[in-house]
Amino acid sequence: MASEAQVEEAAAQAGQPETASSDAIVLVQFPPVWGRNFSPFTCKLETWLRLARVPYTVRYQRNPAFSPKGKLPYILDGGRRIGDSGLIIEHLKRSRMIDPDAWLDARQLAESLTLQRMFEDHLYHALVYARWVDPEGWASMKQVVSATFPVPVDRLVGPLLRRRLGSQLRQQGQGRHSPREIYAMAREDLAAASIMLGSRRFFMGEQTSTIDAVAFGFLSNILLVPMDTELRRIADEFPNLRRFCEQMDLGLERASLRAEVNAASTAPSAWPEPGA
Repeated sequence: MASEAQVEEAAAQAGQPETASSDAIVLVQFPPVWGRNFSPFTCKLETWLRLARVPYTVRYQRNPAFSPKGKLPYILDGGRRIGDSGLIIEHLKRSRMIDPDAWLDARQLAESLTLQRMFEDHLYHALVYARWVDPEGWASMKQVVSATFPVPVDRLVGPLLRRRLGSQLRQQGQGRHSPREIYAMAREDLAAASIMLGSRRFFMGEQTSTIDAVAFGFLSNILLVPMDTELRRIADEFPNLRRFCEQMDLGLERASLRAEVNAASTAPSAWPEPGA
């Protein structure tokens, strides 16, 4: 309970109504799916904003083509459009003079960066494969596309995205492996994350840091979405990863409810309600 409260306390003080601060940024991201932030990178950034107590509002966008780097998320900050979740975090650290990682020593910072690279530059590709290429995941993704785009656009967009992402995986290299090889490498990534987390509440110890936002962005998109995939079954082999996800999720949810109650008499909460 103490760890959930810790997440809640940090998260509740971010995502305040836009009127609460002239410094509130606008977070532009994909609409939620199944009431969840369905992109690991946008989930990472929104979680970081909550934990770092940065005021923000949300704007939904389906097509990332018009974003600064051709991908989501990006932010609007004082007239500036800034893309890439990692670069956004570094910008906010400098411009807001905040650093959730200030308490980490050099070794912990190095471990955090190594874990982040594993999640973002390796496990991510297995997640894309499990959702878009593997027939089991694609069966669920077709439903997501149908719910996101109108008929008959959905019938064109889904197969187009599937072909494009499959091609990108082949170009990147991971898509050239067999399913068995891809999931074996994913198991190694998840096992490494499980060992690093151990019995601790958060990845670096008893309080949150940037790597917890990164890890939650990816692990929640494997473990907490209603998709039966081989990647999810592998992740379920590591109970401490699910415990971490559920603890983070509960803390953020409680903070969201509290923020909505506190803001109800003045302005709508900046944290989107499920399915909004």
